Amino acid sequence: MSENCWAIIPARGGSKGVPGKNIKLLSGKPLIGYAIEALLQANVFEKIIVTSDSEDILSVAKKFGASTHMRSNPEDSDDVVMTDLPVISYLKGLAEVDRPKFCLMVQCTAPFVTSESYLNAFKKLILKNSSTVFAAHTAHKFLWQREHESNSESNWLPINHPFHERLGRQFSRFEQVNETGAFYGFPVKEFLEARFRFFSNAYPVFIKGDETIDIDDHHDWEFAQFKIAKKKQ
Repeated sequence: MSENCWAIIPARGGSKGVPGKNIKLLSGKPLIGYAIEALLQANVFEKIIVTSDSEDILSVAKKFGASTHMRSNPEDSDDVVMTDLPVISYLKGLAEVDRPKFCLMVQCTAPFVTSESYLNAFKKLILKNSSTVFAAHTAHKFLWQREHESNSESNWLPINHPFHERLGRQFSRFEQVNETGAFYGFPVKEFLEARFRFFSNAYPVFIKGDETIDIDDHHDWEFAQFKIAKKKQ
């Protein structure tokens, strides 16, 4: 196993929120093209692989310069499966000696993540080489949850802003972050053993502004289109 890092993009064909979104044209470019181009520009990933159950997605990915993998197990593309599973299946399909040391699992639904952020993720992954790194941005929200989840009339309790310590609108006792889902990096051996992206220590890689936009539904898509149009003005 060599000391290298691959970027793997899991992209199934059965998108529900925005049908066909992974190759739907966003301001004239297939959505998946944004991630592939930024990863190539980072110039630190030995391979960029798209794993999918869709020939159309794989065909578009090849045109943008990515390597491709056609999934053989339908369960890897199920509606409810976590993206860890198709990445695990792909890596386990390789001989151990051919696997990379590190992997960055990338969601192509965050089209504004920059090559600089992918480079920062790579650098932190190499530095924290037995841990997981993940895309995040600073949290500025007051979160609440029911005291008794089974009771819809239950009282609600603060999660990250205890009453006796909340002194103002900008209360923050500890730095907190939101996990955006844009990317996760980890050492491959430990990831395959755990079968889950978080297995040890975890460290955020901060992204900001439009990079935090993730496209899940038509509202997100229209917002992304708006952002691109504004940048072109």
